[in-house]
Amino acid sequence: ICECGGNLGWSRGNNVGIQRALDVGADYIFLLNNDTETDAKAIERLVEVAEADATIGALAPKLVLFDQRQILNSVGLDCSIVGACWDRGLGRLDDARWGDPVPTAGACGAAAFFRADAIRKAGLLPEDFEIYLDDLDLCLRIWSAGYRMETCPSAVIAHKFSATMGTGSRAHHKYFLNTRNRFRVASRNWPRGVTGKVLPAMLKGELRAIGRSVLDGEIWKTSAHIRSWLQAMGDSSKKNATNVADCPFWPLVKDDPLFFPGVPLPESGWYPETEVKGERVHPISTRAQYENPGGPLRMNIVNCYPDLSAVELRIMCGDACLAAHTVQDRLETTVEAPEGEITLETDSRFFVEDTGEAADYGAWLRIDPANSSGMG
Repeated sequence: ICECGGNLGWSRGNNVGIQRALDVGADYIFLLNNDTETDAKAIERLVEVAEADATIGALAPKLVLFDQRQILNSVGLDCSIVGACWDRGLGRLDDARWGDPVPTAGACGAAAFFRADAIRKAGLLPEDFEIYLDDLDLCLRIWSAGYRMETCPSAVIAHKFSATMGTGSRAHHKYFLNTRNRFRVASRNWPRGVTGKVLPAMLKGELRAIGRSVLDGEIWKTSAHIRSWLQAMGDSSKKNATNVADCPFWPLVKDDPLFFPGVPLPESGWYPETEVKGERVHPISTRAQYENPGGPLRMNIVNCYPDLSAVELRIMCGDACLAAHTVQDRLETTVEAPEGEITLETDSRFFVEDTGEAADYGAWLRIDPANSSGMG
């Protein structure tokens, strides 16, 4: 335990620990936020993968949402030509399709595993970032130092995603830091010879972001962009001198989208209400909770994509199965249920690649207490 004497911020605070690990001769360094829970085998699996390949400079474990562990938080980082980055897989259902290791631009700083020699060569986290995108900056420098980065889906971490800096003035500061720091990521790490592609994309992204802020009445965001431009122009930090043909991470940088397109995250397994086949229903993930006020429940279960799969739904109270249904098109039924929490479980998977929906769903349904005409 290193006593720092105060809150140094994310980058500086982590650097204290990283430097201590380097000083005592550590082989590996694992950054881990305090709002996480680590699978018992996670670190062992990270070490095994790193030990098997000396070219791996960092690994991105699989992060799942803390309270909805069937849903992904991050399996590595994607980044775009404007320096923005986002968690790969955020909001998607965990599934075997996410189980294979793949190259990744970076690892989410909530849980990131580094080879100590890679950090010795690439340097520490950039402390002038304060927080946000500093993890990406370090990872890109590790790529440039001659190492590779991969995902490690067999190492699982549960994370309380966006548990901090989410509202009020803190949210405003978060927006500014993300905006300023993506300029720094691009100016410091992009290879030579890409200016002709980057500047038009930057201009397009800025005009889009500022236009959206005006339409939404969030003028404070315009100020954040102007401050970011001024600080970016005054940044005299060392730049990447690599040519684009020799830049190992450049094939991973996306031209489209420029920013994270966004995905809805469910609450207790439920997504916002929608209309399907003339019925107002809620999509759910593969597991959702419902607080029953007591008495029987009317359920309308709808299958939006019968050509893909049947919906198989179990209604559970603790370990007891109250009912189980296989629905090819739609079903109206009444379930006798006690007062308290009811859990809805399904093994069905309807993925965005097949449906074009905003998220991966497991079923669509409506619940009403049998003695009420309103939605439960």
